Formats: sequence, structure tokens, C-alpha cells
Amino acid sequence: MRLQKELTPSRDGDELSQPLEPADVRDSWDGLRQEKQAEDDQSEPVTLSNTLDVAELRELLSTTIHLGAHKGAVKMDLYSRKCCDLYESLDASKRAELLRVLAVEYCAPNGAAQDLARSYLESMSQSPDPARSALAARALQDSLTPQYAELFDQINRLPGGFAFLLHMRADMLEYMHGHPEDSAMRAMSDLLMRKLSTWVIGTLDLKRITWSSPAYTIEKLWQYETVQAIKSWLDVRRRLGNGRRSFGFFHRSIPMEPLAFIWVALTDRIPRNVQAILQEREPPSAEAESSAQCAVFYSINAQPGLPGVDLGNFLIKRVVGVLSAELPNIRTFCTLSPLPLFRVWLDKWLTPECLASPPEVAVPESAQQAILARVPDAHTWTAAFKAIIDSRGWTSDQANLDAMEPVVCALGAHYLVSAKQGATQAAHDPVANFHLRNGACFHRLNWRGNTSYAGLRQSLGLMCNYNYVLDRIEDNNERYVRNGTVAVSSNDPYFAAALRLAASSASHASKL
Repeated sequence: MRLQKELTPSRDGDELSQPLEPADVRDSWDGLRQEKQAEDDQSEPVTLSNTLDVAELRELLSTTIHLGAHKGAVKMDLYSRKCCDLYESLDASKRAELLRVLAVEYCAPNGAAQDLARSYLESMSQSPDPARSALAARALQDSLTPQYAELFDQINRLPGGFAFLLHMRADMLEYMHGHPEDSAMRAMSDLLMRKLSTWVIGTLDLKRITWSSPAYTIEKLWQYETVQAIKSWLDVRRRLGNGRRSFGFFHRSIPMEPLAFIWVALTDRIPRNVQAILQEREPPSAEAESSAQCAVFYSINAQPGLPGVDLGNFLIKRVVGVLSAELPNIRTFCTLSPLPLFRVWLDKWLTPECLASPPEVAVPESAQQAILARVPDAHTWTAAFKAIIDSRGWTSDQANLDAMEPVVCALGAHYLVSAKQGATQAAHDPVANFHLRNGACFHRLNWRGNTSYAGLRQSLGLMCNYNYVLDRIEDNNERYVRNGTVAVSSNDPYFAAALRLAASSASHASKL
């Protein structure tokens, strides 16, 4: 069970050491239960079976939240723990049912919101005392807070409670993946996300993970890696060997399980494909690191319950600082990043209208003719392009690859520069938005950057280098956040053409 797995904080702040206290936190709670039972037999918590009796569930949740409102500390902890025990005992479908009850029946504010809203408006219009208005505003805010927020606060106070909520939110996100229309669950997930973000920032330790770290920690790297799949223990050892680094953020309540972690390769130049990093044998000695010129971030991951909690931004900045101090020979900090939604975007972009009459994109005329030659029956280059990417085995034909390279790169640049999230100025691609918002520059598109099955399925193998030019990070961040302006740190022809076309389209639109 999840609360049983959590580990107490280690007192060693520099290394990942074994915990000094038992991993099973239940012992202390069992003792506390026995003491409390002797004091108050009449308040024994209800006992629920694994069948999830909804009436008993409502009684348990209501009692727990009511105790929290009245600050009955000991009983509150016992009942909160009972809720966790129940949740842990259920299978996935029953957990989803419990979450639905919590999201729908306990989303209502626990105060007289209308009366307090009127009181707040009256204090703003009638009273010159800002303290009175502030008190009225606080009372109104409290009245609008969903009841399940009190339950989350109580669980977070338990030993292992933070990790429990982290996994509970992962269950919420998994449920919403199959039920995206469930607004009640989304509202509860978003509230828990904000609480996790508040609880986690300022309480994290950055630690380097090595092959000598506990096996439990290394297993978690394998479990949570989603960008560049780990194939074997030899693969893990290579990623933690000479010329490589891994760093993680650890919460004090889970000192051996990284909340977010990053893989770094130390290289002599900015790499063009991830295979060179993942398959390259580690340097024969650590001395090779002294000649490295680049620190390449090739995978950043977080636990499944943390989407929306911006740990990656802090993680990159902290790692840059550590590497700069350790290896002053490093001059370039960059990424080798996927385009996870590129193929999905392409499939939507290639509409019947697009296939019949290609829109204006910066695909060279020579490239259009070359790809048309590969599909003689196609009437447009977009139709020829779609026919190739929909065919089986197209990556095994070198003539296809040669014809596809300039087209895929040009479309990739157009996608990264011009595709936006709805009506905003944020990049549609989540990885691009993450790095640009952190102050990075576009550096280079890499054809055949990832030739694995996942890489071809997500982006036709295309990858992108983002460059963190240290003296430009703040300016890049401000311009991107303010008006969506992106920076480029090289003379990549595809990015240059896409930016010229975007500027021309914007100028034309402003004249209309």
C-alpha cells in the first residue's frame, strides 16, 4: 500500500542514503489507534469493506471533513488515515468510483457564499477600513473552497501523505484520460495540483543520482522515464557512467524517490541524434569529461501525479548552476528534445483542402518537386507527402528519406514557430513551450534525430536542439511570455524561413 511504502527523511543532505527509521509508518499509527480506542470507544471509525458501500463512504468522508473544520487533531488524523486505508484497499475501478463521489458530492463550498459575497461588497463600498475588507475577502474565499480541499490538507499532514496525494492525482489524471468531459474531476485535479505545487516548492533537495545510489532510487528512474525508454540495467549504468549525469529533485517525505529528474550527456559538440547519446559507450575514464564543451539535457521526467507543477524549470536552472561550478570547461547548455505532438498535428493539418491546394509554408520548390517524383499519381506535394508517411516501410527506402528530409524539416519549423495553443501566443508543442518559456532559443532541427519506433511515430524521427544561452535567458523569457516572440541561436535555414514567413503573414494581417 502506498502509505506503507513511504520512507522517512534521511539526515544526510548530500547523498542518497538509507533511511534511519523503518519504512513502515503504520506501526506508529497502530499504536495511536490503540491509545485512542481506550479513550473513546464510542467514536470508533466506521469499518468499510472492499465493496465500497457508498453510504458508509459518505459517512466517513463527511466525518473526516467535519473533524477537520473543528480541528479535532487526533481524531482528524485517525479518520484521515482511515480514508487512505480504504482507498489503498480498492482496485482501479473502485478507486475511480470513490474519486467520483468525492469530486461530485464534496465540491460544494462549505459556507454561506452568497451572504459573505454581499458582506464583502458592502465592506468595499461602505467601509474605509482595508482590514475589514481583507477579513471579508478571506471569509468569502474560505466559503468558496470545496470541501474536499480540507481532506487533502488533512492527508498531507500524515506521514507519507504527500506521496499518497501525488499518486491519487495520478489516478485522477488516468481517469480523465478516458473521461475528458468530466468537469468535476478536472476541477478537483486542478485544485490538488495547485496544493501540490504550493507544498513542494521550497522543500526540494537537488541530488545527483549515480550507479552507487540505492537500487530503489534507480528503479524509480526506470519506472518514471517516459521520454527515452530504458531498455536494460546496462542502459541505466551507461546513462549514469562517465560522461553522463543524472540529477533529481527529492521531497523530504520521500527522500529516495525523485519527484522530477533529468539526464545529461557531456559532449564535445551539440549532438544531432539521440542514438549517439544512448548507444555510445561511456568514455574510458572520467578525464574525458574535462574536454567536454556541451552539457546536453536529453530527457526530463516527473512523476505521473505532477503534470502542471512546474518543476522542470527549477530543475534545469539548478543543474546548470551545479555543472557550471563542477565543470568550468562546459560552455554550452542545450537539449536534444522530441516533438511529441508533431505527427498528431500533421494528421490534422493534412485536411482534404490542404491535400488539394497546399497552403503557404516554407517548403522549397525543389523539395516539393522531389517528393512529387516519389508518388507519380499525386497531384500536389502535400498529397504525395501524406501518401509516403501513411505507407509502411517508407523509412527503409533511402530515396524516400532523401526526398522527405527538407519537407519534414520545413514543416517541423513551421509547426514549432507558427502553431499555437488556441488563441494564445504559446507554442502548440508542449516541449517547445516549456523550453521557450524557460528562456531557451531554437537552435537546430535534426532530421532522423530519433529513429526508434516511438520517435518515428511521434515526429517522423524529427528532434530539436534548444540552446540555453545564459546571458539571454531572461530576455528570451520576457519576450516569449509577453508576445510569443521566439529566439534562434544559429543559422538553421528551416527556422529562418519559417520566421520570415510568420513575420510576412503577421505584417499582411495587420494591413487588412
